[in-house]
Amino acid sequence: MLDWEEIVERLRFSYHEQIEFMSAVTIVAQFEHIKEFAREVHFSIDDELTDMVEAANASLSKHVRGEMAVFFSENMFKGKLDYVMVHVYLRHREQLGTPEDYLASYRAMPANELVSHLAAAIYSDEKMEWTMGHDWSEISKDGELLYKLAAASELSDHAEHETLLEHIRYPEEYKQRTLFLLEQFYRYAYLPIRDRLRELGEAGAEKYKALFKEKPEQAIRDVAKMDAELIDKETDIHVSYFAQVRVSIHRDDQAGQAHLVVLGVNNDAFAWQREDQETIERFLKVIADKRRLEMIELLHSKNYYGNELAQALGLTPAAISYHTNMLFDLNLIHLIKSDNRIYYELDKEKIAYYWEQTKRVLLP
Repeated sequence: MLDWEEIVERLRFSYHEQIEFMSAVTIVAQFEHIKEFAREVHFSIDDELTDMVEAANASLSKHVRGEMAVFFSENMFKGKLDYVMVHVYLRHREQLGTPEDYLASYRAMPANELVSHLAAAIYSDEKMEWTMGHDWSEISKDGELLYKLAAASELSDHAEHETLLEHIRYPEEYKQRTLFLLEQFYRYAYLPIRDRLRELGEAGAEKYKALFKEKPEQAIRDVAKMDAELIDKETDIHVSYFAQVRVSIHRDDQAGQAHLVVLGVNNDAFAWQREDQETIERFLKVIADKRRLEMIELLHSKNYYGNELAQALGLTPAAISYHTNMLFDLNLIHLIKSDNRIYYELDKEKIAYYWEQTKRVLLP
């Protein structure tokens, strides 16, 4: 039997300013797609967040906004500069306390390593094997090898492939352009809302600390959308205002290192909204998509990890992320740990519940 009190004791709720800075720049860059996704799942973005994004865009030059369009993907589920930023953070996590620390770490990163992680993100989204058996430490340090491998692994989007090769050919230019973008965003868009974001994040951390203590099983399942067995050691939880309703999990299996989870400040409200007619409409929309229905059918027979599910359905990891988020938002799936892997598990009882509610609404 699980000791819920012991599990909750491993959770350390707090506000990590450097993570919120990364969330802010990413979400401002991808806000149009985020609004589209919010409409799909019938979630209302906070008016204050919309005001922050509009103010951020107004504070940035046309050039910087153009650079954001170049270096971030329009699709919130495809990684580009955001993936590179996360890599820099995770590598220097213990030494970073502020966005200024983060920018200093980015400034000190070798340019070849930055573009190698950009390539890794793009090829991962395309579900392409491109390293040809070379060791990653060799690829990240050898610019000529990186270019050779990328040139031999053409992307389906020819323009995107040419842009990637350009970044790899001129890694120092990529580094300086992205660093300038981040510094400009920090100075003109982030600093004016810095204190307000801390206030909102710290209030969210206190809210979740109380909620997880009062209702640990329900909160871990519905708000964090994960199995309790994943919390097998100390886990830092950053509560993000900019993220709103997203969940990001970064497991760190090194001894002495805590796992990291990022929770949107409104995850609880979204998870526990009433199953009214609107929610039933969302459920019907989810199962009306052929790919999501196939995903549910596969998960009904067994649990799958991400790449396995991508291969079974012939989809890219980015597409899997998009569709699983739709399922997460209705709590139709959860994450569990088994054999040192993270698996998607279908909540069959939830499926049955929504089906009964659908019949109640449609056939009163």
